Amino acid sequence: MFTPVWHSIFIALLSTVIAFLAMLPLSYFFAKRNSKWQLPIETLILLPLVLPPTVVGLLLLSLFGKNNGFGAFLYDTFHFSFIFSLAGAIVATTIIILPIMYQGLKAAFLSIDHELVWAAETLSATSGQIFRKVILPNCWQPILAGILLSFCRAMGEFGATLMVAGYIEGKTDTIASSIYFMVQQGNLRTAFYLGLFNLLIGVAALFIIHILTIRQSQLMRGM
Repeated sequence: MFTPVWHSIFIALLSTVIAFLAMLPLSYFFAKRNSKWQLPIETLILLPLVLPPTVVGLLLLSLFGKNNGFGAFLYDTFHFSFIFSLAGAIVATTIIILPIMYQGLKAAFLSIDHELVWAAETLSATSGQIFRKVILPNCWQPILAGILLSFCRAMGEFGATLMVAGYIEGKTDTIASSIYFMVQQGNLRTAFYLGLFNLLIGVAALFIIHILTIRQSQLMRGM
């Protein structure tokens, strides 16, 4: 019972870190200025929000399958495949949570009072100094909220992960996939315990997000 839990936590943590590192520069850039590339790039990032996870999984299968395109190159060159592996589950989960991470980070950067940035610029602060000493200290709470929300979504990912990584007990099983197959097998007790564990994580994360939102609102009113 514990293997799917550890798999889910591992996949969720790693995919959240990857999504954060990938979306941090993009969200910061597009929050600061408009660009002709903004619409196509944001459309690509946000597509997983409007597509069923199984469709996302199907697209990833066509990309990473051993007999298709990039997947065939990886397998022939490095004898490595994302299909039916935790690596594939991490890739699928990362793609699914990219929109949540991007929107959360961008909203956090847009919440910054521009007068603070302008004041720092008049004092000849560099872009790096402004980001580290002005922006991050004033929006770390909504950033953390976005990270937590992305992590929770990653913990519950099912469709795309199942399409890419499958369900191999002890190898690629996660909480969500284990619940599905255990219900199919009539093992409702274990499925209930796994669901309860995921529920507790979600409730704890939502409570923290609520506290962070209140504190950020208080901070904005105090400015």
